[in-house]
Amino acid sequence: MRKMKKTLTIIAFALGSTAAFSQQDPQFSQYMYNKLFMNPGYSGMRQALCFTAIARQQWAGFDGAPKSGVFSADCFLPKIRGGVGINIMYDQLGFENNMGYRLNYSYHQPLGGGILGIGLEFGAFSKRLGPTGTQAWLATSNWQNDQSIPPQLKKTVFDMGFGLWYQRQNLWFGISSTHLPASSLSGQSSSMIVLPNPTPQTFSLTYQIARHYFVTGGYNWNINGGAWELRPSFLVKSDATITSFDLNVTALYNQRFWFGASYRFQDAICPMIGFMLPQAKATSNEMPGGGLKVGFAYDYTTSNLKNYNSGTFELLLNYCIPIVIPVHRQGHGDVRIFD
Repeated sequence: MRKMKKTLTIIAFALGSTAAFSQQDPQFSQYMYNKLFMNPGYSGMRQALCFTAIARQQWAGFDGAPKSGVFSADCFLPKIRGGVGINIMYDQLGFENNMGYRLNYSYHQPLGGGILGIGLEFGAFSKRLGPTGTQAWLATSNWQNDQSIPPQLKKTVFDMGFGLWYQRQNLWFGISSTHLPASSLSGQSSSMIVLPNPTPQTFSLTYQIARHYFVTGGYNWNINGGAWELRPSFLVKSDATITSFDLNVTALYNQRFWFGASYRFQDAICPMIGFMLPQAKATSNEMPGGGLKVGFAYDYTTSNLKNYNSGTFELLLNYCIPIVIPVHRQGHGDVRIFD
C-alpha cells in the first residue's frame, strides 16, 4: 500500500468512463549540451558531425518515477546550405511510455554578422498507456478492482515542429515549438474487474498532446586571457499550462573541464560537472568543437517532493567530428561555432 501511494500513477485516471490527459515532454538539466532536442534550427550549427545521448533518472527511490533519455545526431552539409539531424526520445512515467522520432533540417542564413538557422522537423509520437506488469505491486490483484486504472492504450501519430536559432560569435538564442499538430490519441477497450461477479468495464480515453514552446539563450564570456570561460544561459519551457524556468552558470577551464549549476524555479538546484577531450586540429579550416564530452548532473529537489526521493541523476555523452570546409565555400564568416 505504501508503494501504491508513492506511485506516480496517482496523476490520475479520472473516475468514470472517459478520461483526458495532456502531454509534458521530459526535461533535461544539461539542455545546453543538446540544443537540437528542443530546436531543429540548431541542426548543423557546429559545422560538424555530432552525436549526443542523455539518460535521466528522475526522483530516485520514487516508485514509478520518470526515466527519460534522448539520442540526437546532426551534421552540417554545405551543399544544402544548412544541416540535418535526428532526435529519438523515450520517456517512462508510471503507466505511461512515450517514444518520439523526429527528422529535422535547418537552413542557414547569414544575418547581422551571425547565422540564423530556420528549422523544421517531422516524425512520429508513440504512446502506450496502462499497466505493463513491470511494477512490483502489480503482482497483487488489488489494482484490478480500481476502475480508475484502465487497460492499455497504444497509439502512434504524426508529429512536427519548428524553430529559429541565431548565433553570433559568443552569443546564442533560440525559439521553437514542438508537437505542432497537437494530436489527440483516443481509444476504447474493455477489461474484467475482479469481483465475486466480474463485469466487463469499457473505458474511453482521450490523450491530448500539447504544443510545447521553448525559449533559450546564452553567452560565452572569455576571462583571464581565455583560459576560463563563463557560460551563463537560460531555458524557458511551457506547454501553455505548466511553465518551467532554468537559469544556469557554467565555468569552462582550458577547454577541458567544466563545472556549474542550474536553478529551476520552485523545483530543483542542479550542480553539474564534465570534461572534454578535444580532437587535434588537422588544418586551420577545421572548426572547434570536435572530440568527446562527458557530463554529469544531479538535481536536488526543492519542492515538497524532496521528502520522497533521493534526487535526480543525469548522464551526458557527446562526440563531434569537425567538418573541414574549403575556404571558398565557407558561409559562416568569422562566426565562432561552439557547444
